[in-house]
Amino acid sequence: MNLNRIIQSLLLMLALVGVFAAMARNAYGFDFIGVACLGLAILYLLQVTWKVISEYGSLSREAVPEIFELLLLAVLTTFFSLRAFYIYLDFSEVIFYTVCVLQIIVYMIIGYRTYAAVRKESKELATLVVFFFSSLTFFLFFILTRVNTSVSMIFAGLALLAAAPVIFSAAKRQHFEVKSKAVSFLQFVIASRNKAGLLFLFFISSTLFTGLTYFRVIPSIENTDRPKDYIDLISNAEAGKEKPINGHYQHEQYKQALDKF
Repeated sequence: MNLNRIIQSLLLMLALVGVFAAMARNAYGFDFIGVACLGLAILYLLQVTWKVISEYGSLSREAVPEIFELLLLAVLTTFFSLRAFYIYLDFSEVIFYTVCVLQIIVYMIIGYRTYAAVRKESKELATLVVFFFSSLTFFLFFILTRVNTSVSMIFAGLALLAAAPVIFSAAKRQHFEVKSKAVSFLQFVIASRNKAGLLFLFFISSTLFTGLTYFRVIPSIENTDRPKDYIDLISNAEAGKEKPINGHYQHEQYKQALDKF
């Protein structure tokens, strides 16, 4: 488990270096992000494989959401890796939305089980668990509705409102009595056997980054090796706003013309 966390931390650091490199208009930043996301996908698949092999015959129903969570995160990180390398696959958007919906269901199950496990020991901690998983759910709905800006912004606002008590508790270093031990909410999340805390951190940091780039406090990330028109054409194809002509999308024709040029 410690080795998994070390590898995961190194891959996340690589992705962070890639973000800063992309902000500095270095094209290799997207390569770092793509490699890091692909590495995370492989890591999560290996974790699922190891868990099934090591606990084969003794897997309980409680382990099913955890397994599905890792599988879905592996698909999501693979999707992000493909996006970083500008590789488009047919029906990728449908697959992405399906994974998000399944992820919502998985976290609703995990959230309910976590809430039921701690509500008798600490009502305050159980309340934070509700806010925590509600924030994750709203963030995933924000991704699902990103085509409709007004609706997606409503979910983004709800996600941030739900995240506020959790962030406040972490900043205050509030402790709760769980199994005769005083633990903070951060320690409680780290000790859990899921990736909800990591995903929560990703959503919060992404929202903060988006806000800062929108108000031009920090530079946005851009790939100087890819023209903006080409990126926009890929986005239109993935969002289903464009239908292929003779089996080819506009961004494919654009790329062929660009390579010839």
